[in-house]
Amino acid sequence: MQSILVTGGLGYIGSITITELYKAIGKQYKIIILDNLSNSNIQVLDTITSIIGEKLDLHIVDIQNYNELNEVFKKYKETNPINYIIHFAALKAVGESVENPIKYYQNNVVGTLNLLNCAEEHKCQNFLFSSSATVYAPGEFVDEEAPFKPSNPYGETKVVIEYLIRSLSKKGGRYLCLRYFNPVGATKDGKLGEMPNKPNNLFPYIEQVAIGNLQQLYVFGNDYNTHDGTGIRDYIHILDLAEAHVVALQELIKKDEKKENYYDYFNIGTGKGFSVLDIVNEYSKLVPIKYQITDKRVGDVAILKNQDGQLRED
Repeated sequence: MQSILVTGGLGYIGSITITELYKAIGKQYKIIILDNLSNSNIQVLDTITSIIGEKLDLHIVDIQNYNELNEVFKKYKETNPINYIIHFAALKAVGESVENPIKYYQNNVVGTLNLLNCAEEHKCQNFLFSSSATVYAPGEFVDEEAPFKPSNPYGETKVVIEYLIRSLSKKGGRYLCLRYFNPVGATKDGKLGEMPNKPNNLFPYIEQVAIGNLQQLYVFGNDYNTHDGTGIRDYIHILDLAEAHVVALQELIKKDEKKENYYDYFNIGTGKGFSVLDIVNEYSKLVPIKYQITDKRVGDVAILKNQDGQLRED
């Protein structure tokens, strides 16, 4: 039985994708989780186990540590070789990336280089990359052919990695990049959702204010060129995003079985945009959300949303 390695597998997107992946093909492939717990919690593994009914292998490894990463590949080489990789592991806070770009390039770019080196050494040529819509310039209608023009170091690291993947794909193999917008929500039973060690994204921050753990929400800027002056984003439900990863991996598997070389990239978004205050006002219909307008964050943009709500058809 071949293995699927999921890096960042205890994180928000990774953990929910794993449960959906297991439902789809978990009996045909061994799923291996790799996470360094920098922005996740070990208890998530127990939650995954309770959902799928099986405890998956977990390796607490940082992708910046090549030797430890390589040992994971070696461990399964004879019995369950790692033949597919879904790569979520990354630092992802825009503001922090502006304050500490070296940290972001070191973790995201060097870490991915280590992962791709290990994959090449162990003849794994099937790679699904968690990219981001931050690779684009801000805009109301962004499609896959829009030029790369990131406005912050986080987005820059995603661009560098995509260029690397594109170059690597020319040697053969199967590589797919998913550029998604802003994931939100949780599983239907509420067992898995966005539970960061420190909230940076809008929805978990609002939720912490709603339950009283934080006093107020800070809204970064109210003079953008939008209907209420606050930033507009395209929010996609996490289950839809997880499904997109499952479908994408299944496509890689089909191409691999036929030994076809493959490289592509897709935007994952709804095509609909909502401002920060749109979201705050909706929450406030149920629970009053106290907020304070503060300065814009460096690296933030006014509007970023997908061209439409459909995957490009090829």
